[in-house]
Amino acid sequence: MKQLIAIALVFSLAFPASAQEMSPPPPPPDDQGEPPPPPVPQAERTGYYESCFGVPRLAPPPPIGISGEVAVPIGGSGGGLPAVPVTSKSTDEKAWLVAAVLAAIALPAVIYVYDKPAPRLVLQRFQCPTFTLDFLGGVDNGRAALGNGSYGFVSTRLGFGVGHVAGDFQYDGASRSVSAFSTHLLLRPTPREHIEIGLAIGYRRSVLDDRVQDGFEVGLLHRYALWRDDLRTLALELRPLLLIGSSIEPSLEAAFLFPVAQVLQLRVGGRAYTFAGDLHWNLSTGLSLTL
Repeated sequence: MKQLIAIALVFSLAFPASAQEMSPPPPPPDDQGEPPPPPVPQAERTGYYESCFGVPRLAPPPPIGISGEVAVPIGGSGGGLPAVPVTSKSTDEKAWLVAAVLAAIALPAVIYVYDKPAPRLVLQRFQCPTFTLDFLGGVDNGRAALGNGSYGFVSTRLGFGVGHVAGDFQYDGASRSVSAFSTHLLLRPTPREHIEIGLAIGYRRSVLDDRVQDGFEVGLLHRYALWRDDLRTLALELRPLLLIGSSIEPSLEAAFLFPVAQVLQLRVGGRAYTFAGDLHWNLSTGLSLTL
């Protein structure tokens, strides 16, 4: 009996000990790394339309830039006629117009300083090649030079720009009113949220019957963005200019731009200017195409 009890105790102590001696499975080797991350997709190449009219890129444009503008007439005296010196008459109407031009030049500079940066898409479009075509028609009036009549005129402005450099060519023509050709170089800072400006330096030549008026022209062309939806913009454009020749002749053009499509705008406005000291004013409407 004592032998049986001793054998039972030996077996009962042996089986738990054997269970405790069983070791857990070995851990994975240390040199086995985690699975590699999925490859990052490469950026797709974007074409001209996507980069200039589509989703904005992150790269901001340079801070300062240059652009250019031009304007031209259809009509006037024959090419063989010599330029006739023009003497300007000092009038109250001309003095008021000069004051309005100076105010229109000073105001946008102040607004530009305090305005916010432009949306990213506007800055991106500013760096892309831009083609513009404006075609206008209207009536011109001038009591001193034209009597009480109103005479039709047409105007075409063609421009090209990329970034801070641009050029603009304009040709105005009228059968019985003032025809003109002008060209300008514009120096433009980067657009802001509500305003775009450009310092214009150039040349203008105007013709009325056998009289010619030309000279150096300077001004500050600018556009106020009243409403934006991507590149569709309702804007007010102002073109205050001073012609410096045998006399100082002011010009102030204003137009509202109504978006019709992504690249097309309806243009409605007018212009007040002087020729040989006599005040002229006109009303016009047309289309502006930007590509």
